[in-house]
Amino acid sequence: MSENKNENTEIIEVKSETEGTQESEVHDHFDEKEFVRNRRGERKKGFFAWSIRKRIGVIVAIFAVVYGMISVFFYFHYYPGTTINGYECGFKSVEKVTEIISEGVSTYEIRITERDDQEETITASQVGLAFVDDGKVEAIKEEQKPYAWAIYFLSDWEYADSITLDVDEESYENTYNALSAFDENLVVAPVDAYSEYNKETNTYDIIEEIYGNKVKKKKFYDILRQAIIEQKSSVDIEEEECYKNPTYTKDSEEIVSSNETLNKYVSTDIVYDFEDRTQELTGKTIHKWLTLTDDFKVKLNEEKVADYVAKMAEKYDTVGVERSFTSIAGNNITVSGGTYGWKIDQEAETAKLIKQIKKGKQTTRELEYEHIAKSRAENDLGDTYVEVDLSSQHMWFYKNGEILVSTDVVTGNTSNGHGTPTGVYYILYKTTNYTLTGDDYSSFVNYWMPFTQSGVGIHDSSWRSSYGGSIYTYNGSHGCVNTPYSAVQTIYNNIQSTYPVVVHW
Repeated sequence: MSENKNENTEIIEVKSETEGTQESEVHDHFDEKEFVRNRRGERKKGFFAWSIRKRIGVIVAIFAVVYGMISVFFYFHYYPGTTINGYECGFKSVEKVTEIISEGVSTYEIRITERDDQEETITASQVGLAFVDDGKVEAIKEEQKPYAWAIYFLSDWEYADSITLDVDEESYENTYNALSAFDENLVVAPVDAYSEYNKETNTYDIIEEIYGNKVKKKKFYDILRQAIIEQKSSVDIEEEECYKNPTYTKDSEEIVSSNETLNKYVSTDIVYDFEDRTQELTGKTIHKWLTLTDDFKVKLNEEKVADYVAKMAEKYDTVGVERSFTSIAGNNITVSGGTYGWKIDQEAETAKLIKQIKKGKQTTRELEYEHIAKSRAENDLGDTYVEVDLSSQHMWFYKNGEILVSTDVVTGNTSNGHGTPTGVYYILYKTTNYTLTGDDYSSFVNYWMPFTQSGVGIHDSSWRSSYGGSIYTYNGSHGCVNTPYSAVQTIYNNIQSTYPVVVHW
């Protein structure tokens, strides 16, 4: 037994020695490349040791889970980049967006920009602005399919006019009417450009238009209300074309054209010649007769032109007027009536004056007359006329400042109502060998010079042998001036029709 034990021990020892020798040999023969290959092989164990199909399946499963989780998120939340009426709603729930909109509406205010750098502000509370949750916000969310989030992830989703707001109509109307833009003390109405007469220069100047700040109240009412509903930050009355502007400006064709016409009319300068005096008509008077129609046509008031001519007639007509007269005998007398003198043809003169004004005429001329006299001077008798003094029964013929005839006469019988009419007349015509007729007479005369339409005139009277004195009171004529033959002959040979005849007491 002991021998066997010893033998076994010895064998074991030998084995140990042998193994130790082998292990030593292994270390002595270590291969580094082989070691690396062995390590790589170990790494391929696990995920990378799986087949490609298995690995793809795992990846897809993970993606699906993640995609699904995100889709679930967007089932309750808006896509990124979503804005509703300007409110940022991305990654927010419907409830949160509703809350944000409600809060935004309550703090909303709008700025109103006006002319002259004026501004006003209206707040939500002033007009009772409120958010109406009518399902539009939720409907937008429902349009955004949660499973399609990846397609639209980087897109912008802008929804305008997608929420419902409302105002309290009474509050809005009261606030609107209280705006300073409608304060009567501040409102300036627009004024069209117009022409204004400048008496210093006798011209019309164009006065520029005034734009003012009067708002088209009815139109702006709806525009402002809609701007509030849309929660615009501001509204400009000018940009919305809600101001009442002038219809015509200084550059408008109608203004420029009418101003040119006005200036042509007032450039008229007419000098009326009355021999020893003149009267001038200029734009300083004419401009008072000019007006413009609604379509800026220049209108000359023809009635005022006629009135002007009528006033000239009052001033310059001399037919029948009262005259202060110094007789040839040296007496100061006053005589009125008769047919001699100047009389303006008012209708013809008015028509001519209107034409000349419209042409802007500058001229010196006489008036249009329907009756003329020998002289246009203030003393229109001139220095050639016949004077009959009824009180002294004497007649003179004065020509070119000299007395050619001075003779006694017999005038109309005053006892039977045939007295010779007083006044200033003119010789209608002259003729010879004429027979005067009446109800109870027929008388031949050598020289006949009538001066009234009723048949009163100057003639010779062969049936008389004496003149002057008081004969006219009991044996006077039927109204004519009975004159000695030689005297009437001289008068006839030196007188012409239209020469004046002055008859006075």
